[in-house]
Order: sequence, then C-alpha cells, then structure tokens
Amino acid sequence: MLAAHSTRALAGYAWMSLAVLIWASWLVLTSSGRTTTLSVMDLAGFRAVVPTVVLAPLLWHHRRTVARLGIVRCLLLSAYGAPFTLLVGHGLGFAPVAHAGAMVPGLMPVFAVASACLFLGQRLSKGDAVALMLIISGAVTILLHGSDQLAVLDLRFGHLLFLLGALCWACFTVTIRAFEIPAFLATAIVGAVSTIWLLPLWIVSDLSNIAAAQWSDIAFQAVFQGIISGVISIYAFGRALRLIGGQASGLSALTPGVAAVLAMPVLGQVPQWSEALALGVVVMGLFIWNIGPKLS
Repeated sequence: MLAAHSTRALAGYAWMSLAVLIWASWLVLTSSGRTTTLSVMDLAGFRAVVPTVVLAPLLWHHRRTVARLGIVRCLLLSAYGAPFTLLVGHGLGFAPVAHAGAMVPGLMPVFAVASACLFLGQRLSKGDAVALMLIISGAVTILLHGSDQLAVLDLRFGHLLFLLGALCWACFTVTIRAFEIPAFLATAIVGAVSTIWLLPLWIVSDLSNIAAAQWSDIAFQAVFQGIISGVISIYAFGRALRLIGGQASGLSALTPGVAAVLAMPVLGQVPQWSEALALGVVVMGLFIWNIGPKLS
C-alpha cells in the first residue's frame, strides 16, 4: 500500500515537473520575440486548433461523457485554452516575464483554493493560510520590482491581464479536480471549445499575421503551442492533479523560478537580489503548503 502510494506520488511530481518546464518555456519564448511576425491570435489559434485535430477521435469516442458534463463545466475547463493564451500573451506585451511568472502560475493556486473554499465548501487550515500568504507576498514583491522602469499604466494593464489569466487557469484546476475529469478528456475539451469560437474570429479578423510569417516560424509555433503547450502541458497538469491533488496547484508556483533561470541564457535577464529573495519566499510557501494538511 505504501509503495503504491509512493509510486503514485512520484508519478504525479514527474508530470508536474514536465508541466512547469513547459509553462516556463512558454513565458520566455513568447516574451523573447521568437514569435516573429505571428500575433497572439495566431498563437492562441495554434493552441486551440492543433489539439482539437489531434484529439478529435478521443473526443468523439467519449462524446456521451462530455454531454453529461454539460456546457457550464466544459466552458470552465476551456478557460485555460484560448482565453488564457490571449490574456497572458497580450499581457507580456505590457509587463516582463518575471511579473507574468509571479502573477499567473504564482497566484493561480490562491484563486484555486479560494474557489474550492467558496464553491466546494472546503476548509483552509492555518498552515495553508500561512503558505498562501507567503506565495502572495513573494508574488507582490516581484510585481513591484522595477515598476519605475516601465510606464505605470501599461504595467498595470499587463498585471490585470495576468490576473485574469490566473483566474482562467484556476477555473480549469478546480473543475477538473471537483468532477474528477480524466486528463486526456479535459485536454480535448479545452481545445474543442476554444476552437468553436476562436476559429471563425481567427479567419475573418485582421488580428492574424500568419500570411506574412515564414513557414519555419509557423511550423515551430504550431508544434510548440499546439502540441507541447496545448496538449502535453495540459495533459501533464491534469495527470498531476489526479495523482497528487492540490499539491499540483501549489507546485505550479515554481514556474517563476524556472522561468527566471531560462530567461538568463535566452533573454540575458539576470534576476536582481530582491527578485531572487521573493522567489525564495514563494518556494518557502510551497514547502509549507506541501508538508501541511490539505483542504478538507
């Protein structure tokens, strides 16, 4: 029994590590300008349409399960699809990667816990409260750092978009846990629902730059956004949620640190001591969260 539990936990942490690496890479690559002439709408389109095509047979096979879930639950899951990509992608045009890393994956667990307490009647322990306060304080410190170097209104608008993106992510997290939705099915639903409303807008609007982009850039983003980010990361996160529960939500806040490390060779951004200290506070909060009693 103990061995089986340990194996299950290790598998959950492995899936979560993969998801964190992909999320951090997504933030860095989007901010670095490696999207070339492709717009955020193009990236959101790839992240929605490609998974839908790949997972269409699975979605059709489980169509009765999807019907039982209902429209509202499917919409809550799909918030982590195109809405999340559009919000965070546009936000990166107004605020830096460190701010996105602190606010989106850092504050998502806070939204997830608040939603679970509010809508699912779960209770927050004192240890959890302390952990979440540390995560919040670390995230706020990173957000405030360097604000004098940027236009205040642009910065605040970027923060608002990150905030909404974290909320979208939390909707997915709470829904998949509350209704025990299989990871692969949740991934298919996210892509399909996003495609239904995004594809017509992508085709008829002037928000796409895909016609001016090089084929190499299109192929790279189609694979990274559609397969790696749109399928593998969502599936990995869903599997982690099923295997280790709320600990997966907490571990997602490791993304700021991973993004900061990746940003050094890719973007040439070396974190200041205050940012490193704030990331340490977030990690401390995660440690307390993971060793303490969970929501009941």
